[in-house]
Amino acid sequence: MSEKNNGSNNQVGLRMKKENEFILELCKFKSFDKEKIIKWIEDNDMDYPYVLGQILWNRVGSVAYHTLLGCNVLGKLNREFCNPLKSVYFSNTLKTESFIKCINEILNISAKMNFPHAWLKGSCLVNLYPKGLRTSNDFDVLLDSDNVTKMSNLLKSKGFKQGYIRNDIFKPVDRRMILSSKLNRGETVPFVKEINFPLMKYIEIDINFSLEYKPENNSNIVRTILENINDNGIRTLSQVDFLIHLCSHLYKEATVYNWVEMGRDLSLYKFVDIYLLITNVMSKPFSDGLTERIIEFELNEPCYYALYNTKLLFNIENRDLDNILNKIKPKNIEFMTTIINPSNGEKYKYDIDFISWLFINNRKKELTAIK
Repeated sequence: MSEKNNGSNNQVGLRMKKENEFILELCKFKSFDKEKIIKWIEDNDMDYPYVLGQILWNRVGSVAYHTLLGCNVLGKLNREFCNPLKSVYFSNTLKTESFIKCINEILNISAKMNFPHAWLKGSCLVNLYPKGLRTSNDFDVLLDSDNVTKMSNLLKSKGFKQGYIRNDIFKPVDRRMILSSKLNRGETVPFVKEINFPLMKYIEIDINFSLEYKPENNSNIVRTILENINDNGIRTLSQVDFLIHLCSHLYKEATVYNWVEMGRDLSLYKFVDIYLLITNVMSKPFSDGLTERIIEFELNEPCYYALYNTKLLFNIENRDLDNILNKIKPKNIEFMTTIINPSNGEKYKYDIDFISWLFINNRKKELTAIK
């Protein structure tokens, strides 16, 4: 990788500081500052095309619209800004119904899985959000790497095929890509089946068997957390382990070069998930259990990265969260701005603040190779 560019993206991030703050406030759907939002809107000094683009790009359109409804300010805003958010909100409400219908198929598949497993992320979070605020295109399942072949065969027997969906078209992949994903991402190429539900043409299942991009690093951790299952409706992890997985999964994507290259390393909706859980479950007993578990698994870096940056993005003031961060903070925090390429071990750095890093449009250009 060549030296970093002239920093034009960095300057855009700095110019848009107010807009970025506005976007982040709209994402705080459980604790937004109504007066601040109203004042920003009444000042009439906001680059709304930029705001709209970032909201849609980061898949938080429904969340933003829900917050604006709560502020009762839609009448003060340009309809060219409001209408796309309204469309996303009502589309996602309909898509959520299709997503919930898919859970029945997930439960049928789960009943055939005679080995330890847990469903993750959207399939469990969808009912924690107000309807329409959290939908997904896929279902994630965590299992021991020894059972990947069994799961793959089961899904194939149910009509699933491995590949990626590009512009609503299924693209199968070859064996080389399947092997590369298992070796370098700790997850399989998605298994896809056409279902043709409203706004949901496919059901997609991602098999996860690692909390990091290198499966061998934490196979024992996966086995351990699969022993502590919450089976209330859909089989998933305990609340503590569920949050640890969210943090680890976010960190894995945020710090791997291939994800940065695709522009899929960071997205606000992933941090909104963690913000929601922190808001819902954080207490001293929970924080004590979470801290103990993070230290036991030696997952200080991914959990510190995800929790610290969530606190930063949403300006969370919570003593229990602060205690966790103080206890798990690694001595060396260079990892917070380091990107790694697992295929060759090369590392890169960026030297701008995290909020600007999140909102710039080409993060790859901001990277400098670590020699």
